Amino acid sequence: MLQEKIAAGTDGLGRRDAGAPTGPVALDRRHRPTADICSQTLREFAAVNRTSVQAARAVYCHTMRTAAGLALPSIVRREQQDAVLKFCLEVPGTAGRSPFETESVIIPMNSYRGSSWHTLCISSQVGCRMGCTFCETARMGLLRNLSAAEIVSQFLVARELMAERGLAPSKPYRYFLSGIQNIVFMGMGEPLDNFEEVTQAIRVLTEPNGIAFPHAQITLSTVGRIDGLRKLAALNWPNLRLAISLNAPNDALRNQLMPLNKGMPLAELHRALMAYPLARRGLFLIEYVLIKDVNDSPEHARETAAWCRDLRCVVNLIPYNPQRDATYETPDEAVTFRFLTELRRNGIFVKRRLTHGRDLMGACGQLGNPGLRKSSP
Repeated sequence: MLQEKIAAGTDGLGRRDAGAPTGPVALDRRHRPTADICSQTLREFAAVNRTSVQAARAVYCHTMRTAAGLALPSIVRREQQDAVLKFCLEVPGTAGRSPFETESVIIPMNSYRGSSWHTLCISSQVGCRMGCTFCETARMGLLRNLSAAEIVSQFLVARELMAERGLAPSKPYRYFLSGIQNIVFMGMGEPLDNFEEVTQAIRVLTEPNGIAFPHAQITLSTVGRIDGLRKLAALNWPNLRLAISLNAPNDALRNQLMPLNKGMPLAELHRALMAYPLARRGLFLIEYVLIKDVNDSPEHARETAAWCRDLRCVVNLIPYNPQRDATYETPDEAVTFRFLTELRRNGIFVKRRLTHGRDLMGACGQLGNPGLRKSSP
């Protein structure tokens, strides 16, 4: 039955898939997808199955656009606050350990013009080894890297959750019809610390004959792994959006907040960004977490402006989201506004990020299950 539907150019539910090849396609057991397809582009899927791209296209397209026949990871936890949904997927633990879990967040977004969409925040690792003192994930340490398939599966599960909520229209396939219009690598982990798996996941997500998510709608956030930035630049993906977690305008303070800075200081990071091949109209997103009485003074704003001045960028201010048993505090609105105003006075394009999901530990810097660390030998 599935063969007949694919041959007819439908999506498996009787709806015509405008992106699927038409005409009869011969299928046999060699071409039937396994979970490995989530880590493969069309060419890789064809090569693994020892068939041509043309012969494999319909199966690949149908599977990646509907997840038909795929055993996706189990949702082990699901929490919702208003329209923000955090979900956790089970992934195998390392040798001798119980299963781990990923954390992903579906976030509703609205523009001042009245349009609305959803952003999916996904994880690249279970835990993180960067050690940022204001981040909940850093407290876990790095438990393990996620595979490309585990990263892509977060999107496939999110797409199904959107359909359950009635937010996925029944129309010919377009990547945005699931309601998810942006993917951000801002969940657990440092993406450039898991470079090969993350970049392979991006290849799969952007495969034109599959999910077909455009580079321009994907943002990779990094603490500033300079080695990773140079490798990413070599891939020549100018439309991929890049976010830099800055959080301090000088090395002395950044060394305290972000230990990576001791080996990759701000001057070297600045040079790496200046050499990065941005698209003609592209901008870096400079993320700055405002922490009360730590990095929120007018002088810090002026230093930040000086560091950003010759970069093509927009600064994204993020009032600190408390960790469990937090030692830091969130500045009040007046301090946040003063910092934002000082940046603008110094000629910097700046936005303030609205907080989503703070109460369910789903906001920026809050992802991470402390129970996993405690249960690991």
